Amino acid sequence: MNNSMDHESQLKKLISFIPNGKFYFSKAVKAFQQNKLPLAKKYLERANQLEPDDPTIICQLAIVMAEMGDYEPSNDLLYYILNRIDPDMTECYYFLGNNYAYLGKYKEALYHVRTYLYFDPEGEYAEEAKELEEILIMEIGEEEDFLTQGGAGEDFWEELELIELQDEANRLLKEGKIGEAIRLFREIIEKYPRFWPAYNNLALAYFYIGKTADAAELLEQVLAESPGNLHALCNAAIFSRHAGEPVDGLASMLEKIYPISDDHRFKLGTTLAILGRYERAYNWLKSIAKKGYEVDSYLYYWLAYSAHFSGMEEEARQYWETFVRLHPDKKGREPWKTENFPSPFSGSPRRPD
Repeated sequence: MNNSMDHESQLKKLISFIPNGKFYFSKAVKAFQQNKLPLAKKYLERANQLEPDDPTIICQLAIVMAEMGDYEPSNDLLYYILNRIDPDMTECYYFLGNNYAYLGKYKEALYHVRTYLYFDPEGEYAEEAKELEEILIMEIGEEEDFLTQGGAGEDFWEELELIELQDEANRLLKEGKIGEAIRLFREIIEKYPRFWPAYNNLALAYFYIGKTADAAELLEQVLAESPGNLHALCNAAIFSRHAGEPVDGLASMLEKIYPISDDHRFKLGTTLAILGRYERAYNWLKSIAKKGYEVDSYLYYWLAYSAHFSGMEEEARQYWETFVRLHPDKKGREPWKTENFPSPFSGSPRRPD
């Protein structure tokens, strides 16, 4: 009798145990400490499903994704916390600074690191933030440090707002919410009339919905004020190609440009690939891959594409296999097959500027 009751009691305990978010969070932390990042991510995603508004879980997921090299999705999660759940979770600014630093976007990184130090000068990550701040200032250079010397003040907050607005608009564009993106880009332009990245991305948005004349007009405006604007030149070349206009002159001019930043090399490489200047495109894209830094996963897409048309079949196959591992749904859809020819800006509408 007693044995039966004990068994029944134990059974009730087993039945009543339903894992919650904290259970999966603790398992994720253990996996993270053991450097089992994919497993930690899996546990955190499950924890987030069970407790979707827990900022600690989302923040830890952002950290794990950053450790795996997924910096932009990590940033999306951190902005989600700050904008929608807990604006006082200031450590998110520090993690954003780290992510932008790894992406090579040093000015954005410096903004967020200084924002963290402004809000939490004695915080848990204050020492690391100060060290990162020093490194970023060296990378940017004193002449290009467009922040105020104190790291705060009206100019600083205006620039910070601008970066956050631009990131939000780019996210909407990436998600296909074109109308919302257009409204936000217009708002940015109205408030910051000489911020050319907003013009370039608004032109892209117009292009996506077929307003090609409006898109071309915006690019003309940018190039009239900023003649060497690389993103505007690249977009203009692709718009012309899409319209069936000659692009040899623009393509030849783009081949003579020598960009420094990885973001500009990615933009130039993808543009030259679309324009049929495959070897030059491959060289620029390869220069990014050699650093072990992914602009985004579509780097491998364009490397495979440009390698194939440059006669490097083995390299094309290797890069395509890497891309398919990241995007299994693309298997069998090699971009050099006629029916799968890449549309303009494939994989990169989210690129700022």
